[in-house]
Amino acid sequence: MCALCCCVYAAAAERAKGFDEALSKAGSDGVAVYCYGPDWNPRSVRLLQSFWNTPAAEEAACNAVMVAVPFYEDNSSPAAQKDSGIRGSMSAPRFQVCPTVLLFTKEGHLYATLQGNDYLGNDAKCSLGLKNMRDKIHALREFQKLMQEADAEEKTAKKLELLGKAADLPIDVPREVIDRITAADPQDKAGYHRRITFNARAFMYELMETKDGFLKPDFEPDMQKIRKECEAIFKSKNIRPRDKQAVYNLYIGQSRREHVQGNRLRGMIRKSQKVDEHTDYGRLSPNLMKLWGSLKHRPTPENRRKNAAAKREKARQERSKKRAERNIEIHK
Repeated sequence: MCALCCCVYAAAAERAKGFDEALSKAGSDGVAVYCYGPDWNPRSVRLLQSFWNTPAAEEAACNAVMVAVPFYEDNSSPAAQKDSGIRGSMSAPRFQVCPTVLLFTKEGHLYATLQGNDYLGNDAKCSLGLKNMRDKIHALREFQKLMQEADAEEKTAKKLELLGKAADLPIDVPREVIDRITAADPQDKAGYHRRITFNARAFMYELMETKDGFLKPDFEPDMQKIRKECEAIFKSKNIRPRDKQAVYNLYIGQSRREHVQGNRLRGMIRKSQKVDEHTDYGRLSPNLMKLWGSLKHRPTPENRRKNAAAKREKARQERSKKRAERNIEIHK
């Protein structure tokens, strides 16, 4: 039986001509979508051949159904009209760069997004992308296994533990997991509901006394209070690692706006990275350390105003001195 399972898992992925066709053929490994821009992103077109249309990509996609979906800048062009059926019922994803690989369950739930060099790599074969795609599909399999075990479990405590483990996997879990945890533990005595539904951005917005991320003109953030609250979340055992990193990175971003020096930012980013190097924040940490860690100390807005006033006063004194010298010359 084990040998049979291994053979099934080793099979290469099937390909489809459109998203709807891929979804109809999808099995437990779901659908893998390659998004590229034919009329605006030449690199994504090149990678279509060197990365996506290769046996290595088929192997990395496991048993997922693969499909390449073009996203045109000019949707009225003849090429865009011709390829309009490929996307089908797939809603336009919110990605910022191309190429992007989107992974869907067979029900159509988007559970992973791989985009940019940090997730696909910068080589022609996208070696990092192959590894990440394989890892995400394996995480989906583990998720499905845990959900099946939770279905068969009769004890509430064990069921919650299994659901909690499923929600901790490095994929975006569907809403049904939260609903099932709520049904099993309405008062959240085990703390799994808060663990899963914790929103780092909403938490930070509350600390910053804002609802949309835009600070009030006269608001002065209490950085000591914010740091204390963020450290408490960072040490909590009831918050998922990636949510801890999200909170801490928001705190790092605010610290940067408060003109904290680069060496301190580097230390803070490194601390966040150590929580889990495999999350989005963990993978981005090296680039952030290079970008933000190189920042030199900059004066605060208040100090900049004082420096400008001092320069104006010095210039005024120089002008007065020159006028006085000219008057002396005239009287002579």
